Amino acid sequence: MKSDPKSIRKPSVAGMFYPGSAASLEKAVIQYLESATEPIITLKRLFGIISPHAGFVASGPVAAVGYRFLKRHPFSKVVVIAPSHHEYFRGISVFSGKSYQTPIGEVPVEQKICDLLAKSGGVVYRSVKGHQAEHAIEVQLPFLQNIFPEFSLIPVVIGSATLNEIDEFAFILAEVFAKTEFVVVASSDLSHYHSYPEAVQMDKHLVSLLEKMDLSALESGYKDNSLEACGLAPILTLLKYAKILGNCRCKALDYRNSGDTVGLSDQVVGYLSAAVFEL
Repeated sequence: MKSDPKSIRKPSVAGMFYPGSAASLEKAVIQYLESATEPIITLKRLFGIISPHAGFVASGPVAAVGYRFLKRHPFSKVVVIAPSHHEYFRGISVFSGKSYQTPIGEVPVEQKICDLLAKSGGVVYRSVKGHQAEHAIEVQLPFLQNIFPEFSLIPVVIGSATLNEIDEFAFILAEVFAKTEFVVVASSDLSHYHSYPEAVQMDKHLVSLLEKMDLSALESGYKDNSLEACGLAPILTLLKYAKILGNCRCKALDYRNSGDTVGLSDQVVGYLSAAVFEL
C-alpha cells in the first residue's frame, strides 16, 4: 500500500461513534469532561494514559475521566497507540501522512518523531496500513482537541506483533523521548460481550495486574489470548516504555462497562481509564 506524505486521514466513524458535526461534537466532549470526576495524583512525571475507544455513548464517560486528568498535565505532542481492528498486517505502522481530521478540524502529524520511530526500519515503519478505517485512534482525537487546543499527533497502529517486537518498540519510544517529550495514549477496551458479573470479574483481574505492574502475567495473557483487552499490545508498550524510563506505576482512574453507561447487561464491553506515571 503506497504512502502519501501529503495525505489527510479523513474521519471514518464520525456520525457513528461520535457526533458528525463540529458543533455537536464539541458540545458532547465538553459535557463528558464537565461531568467527569477529576482524579488528583501527585506525581513526578506522567508517561501516559490508557483510554477506551468505543462509541462515545458507551465509553465517553470513562474516557472523559482520563482526559480530565490529562488536562492537568499539558503536552504539545501525543503518541496514540492503537490495535488494528480491521486490517491484518505485520509489525507497527506509524502513519505516513500529513494529518488526521475530525469534524473539529485537522490534527497535524508530528513528522520528526514519526521519522525517528521508524528510523531503524524493521518492525516499526511509516505506512498507511491499519490507519484508514481504524476507529481506535480517531475517537481519542476530539478529547485531545479539547484539552490541548494545539498539539501534534504521532499515530501508531500495532498489527500482528510478538512480545519481542513490542519490547523493541518500547525501547525505540524511550530513545526518542530522550530527544523530545511526549505523552502516550494506549487505546484499548477490555472484555467483550460477557454478562455484567462475568465482565466485572474478568476486568477486575486485568486491572489488578496493571496496578501491580505484573508484566509477566500480562505477557502470558497476550501470548495465549487469555486476557481480553483488544489493545493489550498498546498497553504493554506503554508499561514497558514507562518502566525503561523510571520507577513507574499504573493506577485505574475509572472503570465501567456498557452495562453501566448504556444499560444493557447481557453482553457488555469493559472500559478503563488509567494513568501510568512516576511518583
